[in-house]
Amino acid sequence: MADAPETILNRALAQLLDDHDLATYATSGAIGERGIRVDGVMPTTVNEFTLITPLRPIPDGRADLIYRAQIYTRRVGTLLTVRTWAAGLRAVLDQAEYTPNVLGISFATEFSVLDFEPDTQGRAAVACTYHFRGRRP
Repeated sequence: MADAPETILNRALAQLLDDHDLATYATSGAIGERGIRVDGVMPTTVNEFTLITPLRPIPDGRADLIYRAQIYTRRVGTLLTVRTWAAGLRAVLDQAEYTPNVLGISFATEFSVLDFEPDTQGRAAVACTYHFRGRRP
């Protein structure tokens, strides 16, 4: 059985984050500091981690879909730490053509960003939602 389009997108995003040193993607699913999980639950035993959650795609005409993903990252530090991380992500994805190069994606845009104050363990977080215009499967 073929992977769902959302899974294909999440894996491509994870690899893109790894390529740009925003996180570390282990295709084996190993969890470590600065790791990435492409779906599931945020681990509580790791201080710095990124979770990519697929959101339901939105139809855009007869042939296209707007694929959506939320990229949530937690880093030790202040709000400035995660805002700097989100700026790095924005430089890679926002207003980018053919990024990532899967599912016939032609354009990516940042839809929303939400910062989270540091928790009691000094870990701030940010949730960035991106839209990707692509082709229907």
